[in-house]
Formats: sequence, C-alpha cells, structure tokens
Amino acid sequence: MSQPQTQKNSTPEKFLNRILEEAVQSHASDVHIEPLAELLRVRFRIDGSLREHYRQPLMEAEQLITRIKAISDLDIASHLPQDGHFEFSVDLTEPTEVSSGISKPSSQLAHALTSLFGGAGEQSLQKGAVPQLSAKTKLRTQPAGICVLNVRVSVFPTVYGDAVVLRLLNRNDMLIPLARLGMAEEDLAVVRDIIFHNYGMILSTGPSGAGKSTTLYAILQELKNKEKNIVTLEDPVEFYFGDIRQTQIRPEQGLSYAVGMRSILRQDPDVLMVGEIRDHETAEYAMRASLVGRIVGSTIHSNSTIGTIARLIDMDVERSLVAYALSGIISQRLVRRICAACVTEYTPDPTLIERLGITSNAFQFRKGAGCDVCGGTGYNGRTGVYAVLRMDDNLRSLIVEHASIKALQEYVGQSGAVSLLQRAAEKVLSGETTVEEAVVAV
Repeated sequence: MSQPQTQKNSTPEKFLNRILEEAVQSHASDVHIEPLAELLRVRFRIDGSLREHYRQPLMEAEQLITRIKAISDLDIASHLPQDGHFEFSVDLTEPTEVSSGISKPSSQLAHALTSLFGGAGEQSLQKGAVPQLSAKTKLRTQPAGICVLNVRVSVFPTVYGDAVVLRLLNRNDMLIPLARLGMAEEDLAVVRDIIFHNYGMILSTGPSGAGKSTTLYAILQELKNKEKNIVTLEDPVEFYFGDIRQTQIRPEQGLSYAVGMRSILRQDPDVLMVGEIRDHETAEYAMRASLVGRIVGSTIHSNSTIGTIARLIDMDVERSLVAYALSGIISQRLVRRICAACVTEYTPDPTLIERLGITSNAFQFRKGAGCDVCGGTGYNGRTGVYAVLRMDDNLRSLIVEHASIKALQEYVGQSGAVSLLQRAAEKVLSGETTVEEAVVAV
C-alpha cells in the first residue's frame, strides 16, 4: 500500500493528478475517495478487488472533492447525489517483459481436458480453445504514449462528507479485438457466424463488471466497414469511435432507450447496438429490428444463457419473439490471471476442484506466490470466461411451446453445449487462473 505524505504546498489539483496517474499505472478500473471518521482513504479497484493506496488527513478531503466537482461541472455546494464526468491525460511508460518460467502445456493438459470433457478434450486443445502460455509472457502494462481517460464521477453523501467514485474508461482497455477477449476458438467461430449474417440479435449477459460492453465494442470493431451504417444507443458512451454514429441516452431530457428505439430504425441502420436491455419496450423494439434485416447487439443482466431467456420472458416479451429474434447469447465473467512473474505450483482444496468438474489427479495446478509486480496478490490482469449458446430450431420450439426453464436447461445440456463452468475449468487447466478464482467467478 502506498502511503505518501501530503506536502504542505501540495494543491488539490496536484493531489488529484497524482491519484489518477497512479491509478492508470496500476490498471485500476475505479478510484474510491472516501472520507472516514478520522482520515481520507483512497482505494483503487484493480482486477476486480479494492486495494488501499492512500491515507491522508481528513482535512484534505473537502478540497479534493470540491476540485473533482468543479472539473465535472457539478454543484460544489450540494451534498446530494450527483453524477458527472471529465477527461484526463496520462503520459505512460514503455511496456516491459518478464520471464514467466511456465512451459508450454502438453500431454498433461490434454489428459486433464479429456477427463473433463470426454473425447472432446483433446479436440478442444488441438483447435486452440485453451490458450497456451509461452515461456516468456508479457506482463499487462499500458502501451507507451498519451492515454486519454474519460472519467465518470459519482458523488454520494455520507455522515463524514461526500464520497466519490471515479470510473476510469480507458481506450486501451475498452478496444480489445474479438479474438483477444479469451473466447475458445469454437465459441469465437459461432459469434462471428452470427454477426456476419444479414439479421439476428446477439446478447452479452453477465453481472455488472463482467466486461459486457467490451464484448459489444469488440463486435462493432469486427463489423465496421464503409458499406455498413452502424448506430448505437448507449448510457454512457464509454468510447468514442469517431466513424460510428453513437447516441448518448439522456432520460432527464426524455431520450430513453425505448424512445430512441422508436425512431432509430428510420435512420436506416445495418447494425444497431443497444447498450442495455432494461425493459419490455426496449427489448421488443430491439428484437423486432433484428427480424427486419438488422444485426442487433445488446447486453442484459442475468446469470446464464438460459437465465437470459427467462429474463426476457419475465419482461413480458412474446415467446415467439424471443425464440426467433435471438440468434445467440454470450454468457461471460472476468477472472484474474495468475501473475507470470511469481507463478508456482500448489495443491488447491479438493472440494473446489470437484466443483469445477476436474477429476484428473495428475495435473499440477498453478497460482501466483505474490511479488512486487502483482502487489503481493498473485494475480496480474484479467481475462474473460465465455460460454456461447447458439439458438437452434429445437430450442426455439421449446420456448414457443412454453417449456419450463428447467426443460430448456436440460435440452441445452444434452445438446453438447459447453457451459460457463467448463470454460472456467479450461482456464484453470491452461494455467491462466486459479481454481479459487474460477469457482468464485462462476
């Protein structure tokens, strides 16, 4: 934990700049600025976990938070909840390489996969579904140059003063090519086949912070070309493409997702991205758009692929619309990567191994021992875990015929679709993450 002393001539502007610069260098997604009973605490959310970085005298809090409000165009005198944003530029250092000491997975991994998936295990490895670790792995560092952040600001009153959370939206983190998200090769092929059809809807689903927006942006990058009119409705617009027509939802001005959807088809889109399906009206407009020759992508909060279908039905969307508008569902989570600089072998809790469905006793599991590179956590960076469900005629018929959610789950399981749990197990067997991390994620 970093605990620098605030110098007497340090201004709120300099202190804020220092916080943001260190947050970017630490790959933080959020900064929590929290007045407590006797001090000001600053924590960074790194790879999904909060880590304390500063403890300052409480007297520093008011000036710092006033500075944040001022540059975010917020009312500095108000102590009510407020939201705003500002931009911040950081000059970054060169990336570095560290030898991981991990050898390329071989027959041991193939054996473990075969144990997990049956005969499909070796096929999965041969197809490249399980990423391989090279003997030299580049640690996740920001590329050199100027990084421009879009900082989303949330101010909320507490008994000790206003608390602030800064969400750091970084172009380098948001724009990841589809092939580099961490999907298995067969899932990647299914997603590409869906989005390059002339129509259909694909949904990315998972809890908050699972990387759903990053997946949508990766899909947009795949689809971008001069022959397509791509339009988006977003709240917020997290990254500005420059050559795509993006619209910021403004409910306070009457522009909700539903209102936007009523008019956007008159803009003659080929591809439509809707930031989130939140209600019946938005879902229905988006699905009907996919049935009249558009590719539609969106996100929805649910825990699984079948859970997504249940959620849409709970929104009172017609079952026939759900069945025939949906082309595919991407269920996803983020897991922390094992730090390549301090990787070591270990023996996990057998009950956790069993929960992942791994039955091989021969496999050597890996974790990070903790070092300066990873801040003692044993993890450095994150990767996605994805399970892709493609709609087929049998599944569509079951939905239309009012089959129960349990019946839908049984059909998908019997059809050979690979579950999110199995994909998480693959990440463990490939040495990318730990058993504990995979179990928590799924």
